[in-house]
Amino acid sequence: MTTIVITGGTRGIGEGLAKYYLANGNRVVIVSRSQGKLANAIYLQADLSLVSENYRVGQIINEKYGEIDGLILCAVEQAYRKNPWMTEEKFEFTFALQYLSRYILSHQIAVNDFILNIATPGMGGTVNFEDLQSLKNFSSLKANFNGNRLNDLLGVSFTNSDIKYILYNPMSVRTAGARSVFVNPVMQLVLKLWHRVNGRDVATVVANIVTVLNKIPAKQFIAYKVKKPVNLSMKTFDLVKAEKLKQETHKLLEKTAE
Repeated sequence: MTTIVITGGTRGIGEGLAKYYLANGNRVVIVSRSQGKLANAIYLQADLSLVSENYRVGQIINEKYGEIDGLILCAVEQAYRKNPWMTEEKFEFTFALQYLSRYILSHQIAVNDFILNIATPGMGGTVNFEDLQSLKNFSSLKANFNGNRLNDLLGVSFTNSDIKYILYNPMSVRTAGARSVFVNPVMQLVLKLWHRVNGRDVATVVANIVTVLNKIPAKQFIAYKVKKPVNLSMKTFDLVKAEKLKQETHKLLEKTAE
């Protein structure tokens, strides 16, 4: 039986993908804070903002299921915050959930086919290695942008791996989470109207993702925006910086383990 693991599978795109894979006879393991409502899914509750929880989840999945077929990374928190939230392990929450979690699970879980990382690849800008957690002049919006750039480097580090690693940008999606990035009521209304006109519903996004997954050959890193490949020659996909980020991430994780 094909086994798919999905983080953040209790709402939005993650839940939509879980429904798709369940409907097609796959075993679906959903990793989330809360127990979801999909009858045939297997739920593994965890706080993925904690490094220790990610290692625990990876160990459970490897021991129970062996090599899985697909890992889908959707867990995200977009709600506006003026100030950083620090986890009990002393990492900024957005950095921990949107980058560290995806880094650990991408490297720890044994996957034989694909890893799908739902993010915003190719948005431009550079990673500040002196402020990896984006704490200086913090805003949650800035932290989310930073998380996407970090995931660009995470993805490109899988260029020569034995699996498909896909960074996928769904663009505007009609979900409550996507509208929570602003606290200003006027901006929330503008975003709501934008999504109403330009946004895609979850079912359409899932169909687009499945189309992309089905046409990508094995063993490559690639990034997509909806149904179009993102230009991998962009500076945000720098292999040298990807290696540097990997080394810096190892240092952070080693400190946590001490």
